[in-house]
Amino acid sequence: MRPPRYFVPHATSPAEPLALDLSALVHAVDAFRLAGPSGEREWLVCTDITGDLVCVPAEERELLPASTRAQFTHHELVSGRTPRRILAPALFLLSVELVEHPADAQGVNDPVYLYGRLSGPHPGTTSQRVPGQLTVTRGDLLAGLVHGAADALHYAHDPESRLPPRAWHALLPGDRPEHLAQGEGLVLAYPAVPLDMQTRHAGNGPLVATLLHEVLEALQHSARAHGGPRALAELELPVPSRMLAIAELESRGYEVKGDVAILRRNHPGLVNRIAEWLNPEKLTVPREAGTPEFLDLARRALDVLPGWPSETERALRSRERAGPATVPSPTPLAPSAPRPPPAPLPPRAPPAPARPSDWMQDFLDAHARPGGTQARITRSRAAVAPPRPAPPPQRPSPDTSAEWMKDFAPEPAKPSKKAKPATSAPEQASKPEWMSDFED
Repeated sequence: MRPPRYFVPHATSPAEPLALDLSALVHAVDAFRLAGPSGEREWLVCTDITGDLVCVPAEERELLPASTRAQFTHHELVSGRTPRRILAPALFLLSVELVEHPADAQGVNDPVYLYGRLSGPHPGTTSQRVPGQLTVTRGDLLAGLVHGAADALHYAHDPESRLPPRAWHALLPGDRPEHLAQGEGLVLAYPAVPLDMQTRHAGNGPLVATLLHEVLEALQHSARAHGGPRALAELELPVPSRMLAIAELESRGYEVKGDVAILRRNHPGLVNRIAEWLNPEKLTVPREAGTPEFLDLARRALDVLPGWPSETERALRSRERAGPATVPSPTPLAPSAPRPPPAPLPPRAPPAPARPSDWMQDFLDAHARPGGTQARITRSRAAVAPPRPAPPPQRPSPDTSAEWMKDFAPEPAKPSKKAKPATSAPEQASKPEWMSDFED
């Protein structure tokens, strides 16, 4: 597998061959039609029991678990759209687990680093999965999420979600514009929620809202620092979670009353005093917004972003068509012969153990600068904590270590009942001899 130009595989993590196990699929994530020189074919994207992305031909739909088929059916009925068309011979899937926003911005539309597991090419006989880093610009990430919003997969509403859950995705550039124009280097990115949160669905709305907020906030700070567009510098940003925003203000010494946060200036210590002098006396607590509103803000930001749309963006969007098709379809594939009934599936293997995300730290360390400002991290899939080392054996205390000695120590001699009290030597020396006649 030759990965896209802008994807860097982790140096010490081997690539894994992709083995399709339909019985291990859990949730529906996406559906699209891939139109290449050999024809057009529909593909389904699912997650498996380990949380990884799996690309399945639509002809295999009847072999999917019933719950997964139900999710695809619900999406088709609710969206009222046929799957979008992507004009490319093949593409890659990226499960985004962490996003790094560099702190030392050189301009407005700076790069961001997406860490995750890349699989592909799809279709392909040598498809593999490998962890690594994909580099795109802030505008690329915002535009990918904005253009993919119309086709984000719908899930059934559940009592745990305020809004109907959806699986958002982004078509991102993995190569130069001239290669993108030929349908090469396309990457479909899916922000991945932690596996333990994929109970009823794989919806990633809160995660995407957080990701959009942090990219927009970085754009706003860069616009203010580098004289960017005024509309971008003065953009009023809500927050994806008002509760977390209030907790962050309280950790900085503010007392929140309604929509106003007032700084408490009664903390002892020189460091706290300096922090109080630098912080404003009063702040307005930002309001909370969901993913749809952040997508609208991203559209407004892209409208005023200098140099946007770029040549890369134009080449990438030229390969995507909304369903139903608006251009002549390529020659369809020849109908295949009737397939025999599927053989019974073998027993499912136990799920693979959770894999640590230590490989991401290698990339983060490479980007870190000694003494520089730390980059902001958007973590989507929680890293697996390393096993805790066994506690060292505790040494017994002196009191307990002496207990065993008592078993061997001789018992103290008991005083005899007829024993006379001992007389001290000075007392004996001071007695006259005649007194001894009365002691017998």
